[in-house]
Amino acid sequence: MKKIYTLLILALFGFAACEKDNADAYSYNSSSTIYSSENSTRFRELLLVLKPYVLVDGQKKYIVAEAVYNVKLSVNGKAWGSFDSYNVNTSLYVNSSQGDYLVTDTAVRYAVIAPYQSLKDTLTTAGEYAQLLNNIFTLEPGFYFCKVESFEVRDLSGVNRKFETPVLQAIEIKENSRSAFLGEFEVLIF
Repeated sequence: MKKIYTLLILALFGFAACEKDNADAYSYNSSSTIYSSENSTRFRELLLVLKPYVLVDGQKKYIVAEAVYNVKLSVNGKAWGSFDSYNVNTSLYVNSSQGDYLVTDTAVRYAVIAPYQSLKDTLTTAGEYAQLLNNIFTLEPGFYFCKVESFEVRDLSGVNRKFETPVLQAIEIKENSRSAFLGEFEVLIF
């Protein structure tokens, strides 16, 4: 009889503990989430196109290479990162050899997507995470100056050659935009 009373009491506690409001075992209070409920988009990346060229008898001849490498960007004087362009299908261009490069009369467009990068890719300690959080560079809506510091092009012998650029571009970051297009830049290389 004692066992029956114990089972009855446990059953009553079990029924009393269940509420209709918490029927979904996987529900959570939305106020405790870390995600924003304002549906705003954070700015993440800069986009640009480089068109390196050489002058041959006063005419522009565009460099034909698989990609441009180590495109270094800075925003308002702070390093943004170093990026490679998307690969280009070089078989689409009629080219000839000029000095150390293959060149063509048709503009070759090297697209670069530049998301913000930290100085160190792999963070392993709490101190490194704290340093990242303290030094993260975010772009709020407004105007900024973006400089394409340099880039590298692989020559016919397989050596990457670095070229400084004069490219400095004002850019407006708009509210709720994920990226911004800097523009297309023709850069004379020597």
